[in-house]
Amino acid sequence: MQLNATRLANAVAVTAFILYVACTLFVAVAPEAAMGIAAGMMHIPGLGESLGKVEVTLGGFLVGLIPFIIYSYVGAYLVATLYNRSVKA
Repeated sequence: MQLNATRLANAVAVTAFILYVACTLFVAVAPEAAMGIAAGMMHIPGLGESLGKVEVTLGGFLVGLIPFIIYSYVGAYLVATLYNRSVKA
């Protein structure tokens, strides 16, 4: 079975967009909790104190969103392409 690389990449990019927006909303609503979770995930206990006040801006949102969607799309497309090549062999 071959994967449609474009459809998979589109689905992953839309999923990445939804997750990024949800994460941004969480940071905007509960910045201390978000920093606590991020600190735990990265094993950096003092992350919140190091960064200071966290503020969500439109510019910061877009600067993070655009590359995240591009990387997600390219990564999914690459996975589908490599998978399709491995299935042929």
